[in-house]
Amino acid sequence: MAEAARAKGYSRLGFSSHAPLPFPNDWTMQPERLGAYVAEVRRLAAQWAVADPPLEIYLGLEIDWIEGLLSASDPAFDKLGLDYSIGSVHFVRLPGAGLFTVDEPAESFAANMRLLEGDANAVWREYYRNLSAMIAQGGFDIVGHFDIVRKNNAGGRYFDEDSPEYLAAALEAASLLAGKDLIVEINVGAMARGSMSSPYPSLPILRELRRRGVRITFSADAHAPEHLGLHLDAARALAVAAGYKEISVLGRGPTGAMGWTEIGIDET
Repeated sequence: MAEAARAKGYSRLGFSSHAPLPFPNDWTMQPERLGAYVAEVRRLAAQWAVADPPLEIYLGLEIDWIEGLLSASDPAFDKLGLDYSIGSVHFVRLPGAGLFTVDEPAESFAANMRLLEGDANAVWREYYRNLSAMIAQGGFDIVGHFDIVRKNNAGGRYFDEDSPEYLAAALEAASLLAGKDLIVEINVGAMARGSMSSPYPSLPILRELRRRGVRITFSADAHAPEHLGLHLDAARALAVAAGYKEISVLGRGPTGAMGWTEIGIDET
């Protein structure tokens, strides 16, 4: 990843692996690997800091918010000395289907829709309820893939993203960010992996975020080195369409403390 970032002209690179979950799974980091992950990212940061030119490398985690089980504000993460954290909602818990991820493979999602007897509206309602609760609680830096609940909904297969009810739930969650020191990412990772044709979040949500004065950043959400730098043009175009002229960029100040600065979209 670091070598690919340098080859593509990056000056900064953040690693944000999926934090361990409090139950067995096959898609997040396992708890026993967390220490090795932190050590390796810090080793890479030291190595690339003295390269010519240097590449700044930051240690992050993407931490799930699961009601009653896990949140980004869990004190267990404080001791890691993270440079930044991403708060994300992947899971919903619904009667009849239990706990499942809204971005799971299409076949699994379809099976859960059958368990719900086709009530897909229950999925986005629960998703945005959880997202709103996560935003209200805080304890992280970046809101991850704001409307990932639409990943399996290409062509409105399960629910109407333009319906007043859906938009009201999404925009209510967006409104909670007003006045909070949180950044929302424009995420193009699903585009790089071929599962989406547009970034997260959708334009109506991004316009509401702009209206509320919420800052944004761009995220590759790269699961492979070749994903770095892909679809940045789509992120720029979406930001401009929503009325943004600047994005926030993470970096170290003169004292070494992490912080956000604003740069013009045309500088990305």
